Amino acid sequence: MDPVTLEQVIEQLGQRRSDAVTTLELLAGYREQIERERAALENPQAVSEYLTFFVEFVSRAAAECERIAAALPGGIQASDIDSLRQLAANSSVEQRRCLLFRDKCINKPLPHERMRPLLNEISITTRDQLTAFRDFTRAADRLDSLIPPAPPPPSPKRGLDRRELFTRLFKH
Repeated sequence: MDPVTLEQVIEQLGQRRSDAVTTLELLAGYREQIERERAALENPQAVSEYLTFFVEFVSRAAAECERIAAALPGGIQASDIDSLRQLAANSSVEQRRCLLFRDKCINKPLPHERMRPLLNEISITTRDQLTAFRDFTRAADRLDSLIPPAPPPPSPKRGLDRRELFTRLFKH
């Protein structure tokens, strides 16, 4: 396998950011549809809150990608690696939110079945974006591999043994 370059990691982060922006555009369109069809939903507030959560979550992740990618040419920081790992971990945790949304809003008889495809699209879009964000673990690992190993600590000064001490003291 070829060694990873910093440019490849920056490109990877740029792709994740681009995906996030596309997801934000989709979520904005879904929000408009939900607002137009509010009366056809059993729990429009739950759908709206779900969308709001993911718009904020995806926006923060996109901003973090942009920030880290812009900072990387100046040097790899441990805090950036930690941020990427945290984003990946948060994305894994938020998969549960998608499942709960499906249980509460989709996987049951709906008052207006015509809303099911839209709700399904919302769920699939957020789930897929979370899955893509889990790729941040790989980006963090790649950055970690680019950090040169720390130099070994200097060897401690060794004291003189008894013979060396007397030899130095009484040399003349």
